[in-house]
Amino acid sequence: MAYTGNMTFKEFSLQTQAKGNNLLSAIREGKILYDKFYALTYGLTDEQILALPQFLVTGDTMDQAGLNALRYALGVFHDLDAGNALAPATRDSYLVPFL
Repeated sequence: MAYTGNMTFKEFSLQTQAKGNNLLSAIREGKILYDKFYALTYGLTDEQILALPQFLVTGDTMDQAGLNALRYALGVFHDLDAGNALAPATRDSYLVPFL
């Protein structure tokens, strides 16, 4: 349900609960992605990461810029899971290419 000009308290409450649950789920699932990526790439150089079979799939165009963007986007989930706040127009902007 989208916002309407005549929402009741119950509607506001239900929407807040739904959005909160969705946000927590996204943060937790994003943190799992971060953990998997970290485990996959720990100790590797960027060149070694880019050469991983998972990133050499036909049609994928993983390059240094894409790797950096992915690393920062996953870092957002790590930061949120750790309880760190995002600075406006900085870390959150790294999610935009993946939305």
